[in-house]
Amino acid sequence: MHPRAAVLAWLAGLLAGGLIASGATPALARPAPLERATSTVTIRLAPPVVTVGEPSAVVVTATPARSGRVFTLQRVEGSVWQPVATATSNAGGRAVMPLDTTVAGSQVLRVVAGAVGALPERSSARVTLRVTAPESCTPTVALVDPDATASARCLAARLDRWRAAGLLGVGQQLNMSSLGRLDPLTELGGRRVSVVGFDLEELALSGTYEYPFLEEGLADLVGLAQQGAVLSASWHATNPHTGGTYSDRRWHDLEAILDPATPEHARFWADADQKIALLARLQDAGVAVVLRPFHEANGGWFWWGHPNPATYKLVWRMLQERVWAAGVHNVVWAYSFNAVTDSGITDPVRLLPTGRVDLAGIDAYDPEAKAGTAADSLPLKGYAGVAGKVRRMAMTEVGPRDSSQGAWNPATITRIARGLTAKPVWALLWFDDLPPNDPLYKRQISSLRGGLSWLDSCPNGYCYLR
Repeated sequence: MHPRAAVLAWLAGLLAGGLIASGATPALARPAPLERATSTVTIRLAPPVVTVGEPSAVVVTATPARSGRVFTLQRVEGSVWQPVATATSNAGGRAVMPLDTTVAGSQVLRVVAGAVGALPERSSARVTLRVTAPESCTPTVALVDPDATASARCLAARLDRWRAAGLLGVGQQLNMSSLGRLDPLTELGGRRVSVVGFDLEELALSGTYEYPFLEEGLADLVGLAQQGAVLSASWHATNPHTGGTYSDRRWHDLEAILDPATPEHARFWADADQKIALLARLQDAGVAVVLRPFHEANGGWFWWGHPNPATYKLVWRMLQERVWAAGVHNVVWAYSFNAVTDSGITDPVRLLPTGRVDLAGIDAYDPEAKAGTAADSLPLKGYAGVAGKVRRMAMTEVGPRDSSQGAWNPATITRIARGLTAKPVWALLWFDDLPPNDPLYKRQISSLRGGLSWLDSCPNGYCYLR
């Protein structure tokens, strides 16, 4: 037999005997195929430019998402990448790593995501954090107070940096007249907000109780500012004629407080001096505050509402000059108006104290006590007109109105803010109404369905608008 034929015959015999199976190798006999996995690591700073002591963080996300993946934050020292900190990813593949901002200068940073399973080790792109000295704070738009303190200038510069970076600060209002004033923050479970709101009238009221706690409240606000929160103050002023609350419309002659001969003038400005003294206490502690007096004046529910525009602007100027005359210069001045939701709310541009404001903000609430299942939204009519005249804009109050169940998704805020041409620098949610109000109206972040998950999507207290 020809040698080649012999070989073929031998192979045929092996096949016939089952020693070599025809077709593919059995699955159990094959090695597991290598997973051709790819991994990406993205890094962002929140925010990328800060003044010494202001909080910033690295936000790192690895894909595909793996819980527990080890991230190592590295910083360039000389020409060498040195490890700074480590963190592990959550189920979404993200981690937030606070940064040291105690020394002015630049830090070049990156994050290395460790290998996990078939995913190889990956490094992010490098980013640069800039930490500036307080004396170098220069707002993009100068403040209206020529004698503004360094803290006020740094606050304004900080807001300008948020806007430049496409960041929306998350804010939470506190009830400073309540012993549970910090509850809206503690109920966030350690999550951070970047803006804290309070009211001067409530703060002052806390000092009039049988067991006052004004000093504790002031210390809380100073502490929050020192931890990195921007403070925003409203003032629900007492009616100077009736002695009633801010909503007492039985008397609403704003012009009377311009006339030194009227009793309303004496009462209002004595009240104002008490509030200015509180601002001075914050100034002494090195803390600046955004102040939005006479807010929502384009509506008719406060005693100062629906004023003559010329009168409103004169009262605004008189308050501003009285604050300055008292040596108080830690204020960033904010004109806060209500969204135009019906014919009883006028165009906010009519009341704008042009040339005397540093920031403007809209108060916009989505009515929940309505028929049907309309999608969550926010009324913003009036915002664009004011934004055409004021460079810094904010959502000074936002959220649901008349919501007893808290069935309102604050992700609505981010979605709507991203669509605005003039991006707001923060959005602040109010605190829950308390008994005896019935039903209990839920407005604070922790009480809204999806509130905590929304805040988790805004790392370090900032939502990304781009």
